[in-house]
Amino acid sequence: MTATQTAPEWTAEELTELAELQTRNESLPEDAPRGLLSVRLSILTEDTTSPARQELDLRRYANREGIRVVGVARDLGVSATKKAPWERKELGDWLNNRIPEFDLILFWKLDRFIRRISDLHEVIKWCEKFGKNLLSLNDTLDLSSPMAQAMVTFIAAVAEIEAANTKTRVSSHWEYTKQQDQWRIGKPSYGYTTARVDGKLRLVQESEQARAVRYMYRAAMRGVPANRIAKVLDRAKVPTYSNRKWNNQQILRTLRNPAVKGIRTEGGTKATTYKSTPVLDKRGQEIRVTDEPILTGEEFEKVQAALAIRAKNKRHHEKNRRPTRFLGVMKHECGRNVNETNNYKSLSTGEIKEYRYLRCPDCRKPGFVIPDPEHAYSALAQAVFEALGDFEVIRREYARGDENRRERTRLEESIAYYMTGLEPGGRFDKSGFIREKAETTLDALMSDLGKIDPESTKDRWIYESTGITYSQHWKSGGIEAMERDLLSAGITFELSRQDDGEILGKLVIPHDVKERLIRMDNNWG
Repeated sequence: MTATQTAPEWTAEELTELAELQTRNESLPEDAPRGLLSVRLSILTEDTTSPARQELDLRRYANREGIRVVGVARDLGVSATKKAPWERKELGDWLNNRIPEFDLILFWKLDRFIRRISDLHEVIKWCEKFGKNLLSLNDTLDLSSPMAQAMVTFIAAVAEIEAANTKTRVSSHWEYTKQQDQWRIGKPSYGYTTARVDGKLRLVQESEQARAVRYMYRAAMRGVPANRIAKVLDRAKVPTYSNRKWNNQQILRTLRNPAVKGIRTEGGTKATTYKSTPVLDKRGQEIRVTDEPILTGEEFEKVQAALAIRAKNKRHHEKNRRPTRFLGVMKHECGRNVNETNNYKSLSTGEIKEYRYLRCPDCRKPGFVIPDPEHAYSALAQAVFEALGDFEVIRREYARGDENRRERTRLEESIAYYMTGLEPGGRFDKSGFIREKAETTLDALMSDLGKIDPESTKDRWIYESTGITYSQHWKSGGIEAMERDLLSAGITFELSRQDDGEILGKLVIPHDVKERLIRMDNNWG
């Protein structure tokens, strides 16, 4: 069961306190430790700590400890057991791209930040590499020694056990619930909604969706392709699962789901290609959770047979299908991705000839078709080589400034010591050798201080040339390397058909393409 998490609302009192805490935060000195606040929540209920309370608690603590808050990573509706810290939308951006901007990560409780021991080990290694620290408001955390790290691991183990226990409780609840003839948990399948019937929560038909399912059934029985059914539903503005356009997979998933018969099912995860299976009672019978099924058992079996026949006819096509090259890069002028499609024609000799072509799935009649995919791929690659091939391949590395910071502090303290000593009445305020020696030492210290670049005392990104061009990189890495680079840089190749039938390709390059092409190391195992 999934839950949709909405942004939390702040009360007037909370907003007032937030403004006060932010004002106090801005008054902290520039050299104060810089803290990143991490706020995470899977599902907001009455028993959970709200994101607003988490953030206010963390800001109060930061002000007490003299930590200057430089940002807040809010990841709501995110499970810590399913997504590691570096995979989350907001926190992941800070951990991967904004490392020089903070010194420590502050969170409300360890299980709000992380729940898997393997993820914790990765974060500890990351902290050691980049000189960061972790602070928990409600746990004692310290990464300064191996023993301290072992204690942190122990706390994380407890959090992982708690998460496993929660999963066990949910599974146990589902095992009990799925045997009942009333609806207790989960989202009904497409075509149904919930209502009270004789005191029990049961499934009833959602009128508009149920009519759509009945149309899918009748069209499929006539042999209408799933993508044609999807277009009709789109034109009729029939709502889909998630307010997106209908596609053939949604049509097939709806018709192949036994839940359309009004029975309880389980499964339907991505690992099983969304295939749900009926739940059986102790006598081996399907458990009916509605009195008005959209499709009867007989109708369901008929449509499965019709879909199976159509799938069998397409099966030999699927064997030779290959992924579209430059998918996500090559686009039609309407903005949709251009896909490579296979067609087959039986010859008089009995052989089957294969035809490959590129098309836009939204622009078929009048069709936008390129009969020679290889020519289009070649034109794209040639345009990319001409526009970007001479660019240097730049790599981004992280440079820590703590060593130079310590050296600068040592020199500044030494300079202050000798300057004080040379003042009237100071320990070096004497004529002769002692004063000359102190002045010579002071000059040397000031010279050494002047050699330290102020930027080198900061944690920062440095950009170094690899000594090769992108032309050389793509020739050695092949078409796959070019595809990855173009996708990450947001470069597209727009195809359009002119009035005379000629296909025109235009390479669209973002203005900051050099920054987008910079190669970055993956810091996570």
